[in-house]
Amino acid sequence: MKSLLYKVFILNMSNYQKAENSARIILNGYPDSKKRVNRAIFMLFLFVTAITFINISCTSKSGGDKVTGIVTPVNLARVAMATNSADIEWTINYDEDYSSYVVYRGTKQNVAINSDYKMVFRSTERYKVKFTDWGLEPGTKYYYKVFTFNTNNEYGASNEVMGETPMSANMVFNGELTEDTKWTKAMSPIVVKGDVTVKSGKTLTIDPGVTVRLSANDLQCGGNFSQKSELIIKGTLKAEGNSVEPIIFMSNERYNTPGDWGGISFENASGNTNNIMKYCKIIHASTAVNVIGTQCILENLQISHILGYGIVSTNAAVAIRYCQINDVGQGNSQAALINTKTPPNANIYNCVLGASSGYGIFIEQGPATIDHCVIAECAVAGIYCKNEALDTVNNNVMVNNRVAIKNAGAPGDLKPDFNNVYNTADFSNYGGAFYSNCTAGANSLNVNPKFVNPDYKNPEYGDFNLDASSTLLKKGMSGSDMGLQNPIRFGIK
Repeated sequence: MKSLLYKVFILNMSNYQKAENSARIILNGYPDSKKRVNRAIFMLFLFVTAITFINISCTSKSGGDKVTGIVTPVNLARVAMATNSADIEWTINYDEDYSSYVVYRGTKQNVAINSDYKMVFRSTERYKVKFTDWGLEPGTKYYYKVFTFNTNNEYGASNEVMGETPMSANMVFNGELTEDTKWTKAMSPIVVKGDVTVKSGKTLTIDPGVTVRLSANDLQCGGNFSQKSELIIKGTLKAEGNSVEPIIFMSNERYNTPGDWGGISFENASGNTNNIMKYCKIIHASTAVNVIGTQCILENLQISHILGYGIVSTNAAVAIRYCQINDVGQGNSQAALINTKTPPNANIYNCVLGASSGYGIFIEQGPATIDHCVIAECAVAGIYCKNEALDTVNNNVMVNNRVAIKNAGAPGDLKPDFNNVYNTADFSNYGGAFYSNCTAGANSLNVNPKFVNPDYKNPEYGDFNLDASSTLLKKGMSGSDMGLQNPIRFGIK
């Protein structure tokens, strides 16, 4: 009599540890031929059992990854994007233990079931393989993945698909606004594809929080920049944002560069002092704001990344106050943060003007007033008076300019006083002084201003309050501080 013992060793493919399963069979009193047959049958049975165990072992779930071999993944075959939605479609899962489909979405790659991504759809209907995802932001990339679950709450993940929503369909294509018009936050973003002109006697009102995107192409081929979209005001523009919800004027191009669009132009506008821009951001224009023959108020503007000029005024009594203008010129030595051409000229107060490849303030003709401003990092000159020098330049701080104040008029006409000039790198080329062809007043200083945390290239991130140890405290006219008189109100934070 002979007893035979059989044992099956099963290897777990994930950790290579031995798992075992054994069975015993006693073959007594059988002829050798029958023993061989029964032994073969039993070995086949053990082999099938072992393969089953191996399959189960190899498909155990670890760390939230797809469960290969238990749940058949579906194929995410279609993602069609609209301005605020996405239509997605996937293949049917035919597994017997199918339980549900779950769709996750995110704005970054490698979609997974975790808090970084949002579940946007769940269904237990096997044949429901289409879904529309609403509430998307225009001009945004979204990533999707479908997870198929079985009755054991195990899942398999589909392929990942990315779709990008187009810009908003709310467009003002081009042309003249012949009626009073309001652009509301509900319409935002508003896309301008060609010059939009506000007719004389009519008013365009833009609400806080509105974004206006202007195209690099001008379908009308008019205005100051015939190939670029512009906003031209011949009536009245009331664009009054606030510190929480500024109004944004920017490029409509996917990859923004300075000079993508033309700018905002007031051309002998009938509204005069009713033309107001407050708490607005203007980015990537050719000339941000051009004012011709119009009285208007430009207050708390943030103008940056401009190709040519920040603000230009011609025969325009413009009040420019609490503004920040930076990164203008892009290598053009004739560019200026503010350019006043003919009188009446602008009144420039409490502004931070920085990072120009040309001038800070370029005054071509007639007197202008520049008071309590910070002017920094201008490649040619902080202030340049070209023809007449009857300008009022007081209480300003000029830092890191090639020349602080340059006068091209008659020597002695310009008499700046109560100004501080500091760290003017190339002043020695102009007579060994911070001033060219003019003389500083007796109350002027040349000291480190000691701002709390200045940032001239990105002034919205700077703190231009004076440190308690600053020499500029109470050294301006009438006992005021030099530099910004009210740093809290300056610009848009």
